[in-house]
Amino acid sequence: TDEERLDRLEREMEERSAMEELEAKVVDAKQEMAIADALDEIRTRNARNERAAAAGAGAAGEEKEIDPVDEERRRVEREDEERAKRAFQTESGEKVRRIGEEGDGVEEEEGGVEGVGTSDKATMPPPQTVPEFRRVVKKKKDLGKALGIKRKPALV
Repeated sequence: TDEERLDRLEREMEERSAMEELEAKVVDAKQEMAIADALDEIRTRNARNERAAAAGAGAAGEEKEIDPVDEERRRVEREDEERAKRAFQTESGEKVRRIGEEGDGVEEEEGGVEGVGTSDKATMPPPQTVPEFRRVVKKKKDLGKALGIKRKPALV
């Protein structure tokens, strides 16, 4: 009985020390992860500061480096705006008027670009019809059949 008690106490002490060791390892691992995160954050901040300093130095002496994707997007937008302006102007530089602007029912066409401003009804697309939204009742599926459930017929 005394020996059993001593053995039991030794086992409990070993379990406690094992748990304490495990807890210490967990605390150490968390501390190492926090240090690694802080170090990574510092490195990121330093890299960002270096890029900003390089861009600032480059802007002082030279033109800033422009992102080619943004430059391409701006160029395409400018070209589209110019095409739109040209499409709605005649060769003489006058704006093409819409039907009903003057009240005469005829649009002005003095060599407009690609037939813009023609009053020919054949070239105009037909007006679109408004879609109708009606409630459609769908037939319900018998999910019992899909699962293989068989129902017995009613006795009444």
